[in-house]
Amino acid sequence: MDYITNSKNRKLKNKIHSVLARLSFNFLYLSKSSRVISIGILLSLFSLFLNWFSILDISFSGSAFGINAGYIGYIIILINSILCFLLLSGTGKEKLKTRANLTFSDHTIIIASGITLLLLTLVIFNSIRGFILFYQNIIIGDGIIFQCIGSIFISFGGLLYYREKKQDFLNTMYVENTWANESLLAEYEDILGKNDPNKKNMTLPL
Repeated sequence: MDYITNSKNRKLKNKIHSVLARLSFNFLYLSKSSRVISIGILLSLFSLFLNWFSILDISFSGSAFGINAGYIGYIIILINSILCFLLLSGTGKEKLKTRANLTFSDHTIIIASGITLLLLTLVIFNSIRGFILFYQNIIIGDGIIFQCIGSIFISFGGLLYYREKKQDFLNTMYVENTWANESLLAEYEDILGKNDPNKKNMTLPL
């Protein structure tokens, strides 16, 4: 039994190590925009472990997973999971978008996710401020601050992602058009004639 248990544990550890190695490898080769988005995701997830607000009158501390915060923590995990899938999945996201018949581009989803997280955080912030009607001493925690910063990073990274993809598309079109022009000229070389440096200029019989 010990041998079987140790074998299962080794397999589980190997799978975890392979997943972590793949994630670290993919992160090293991410573009500038993808790294900005990754920083925003990390800040967003880190905010879930922090205190979102405190009510000193009753010694109460609220987290993102409480009813007072609208269970926003679960929504944050879901949105960030989608963003991680877009950044690290490679060709898997294109297959999923094809099967689901989604026409949204990656940068649209990223920018919309960042704005959604920011708006949800501001809504929770305003609802927490509403507790002033019942309690006097309310402190906004670091969780809301980190979540707002992470959301801004995600939205800004989505804009950079759009600019990078647009620039790559323009470069590709320029190269393709250059090749097309060269091939077009090659077809009409016989008609237009080539400039032969050894060919003597035409002389008139005068």
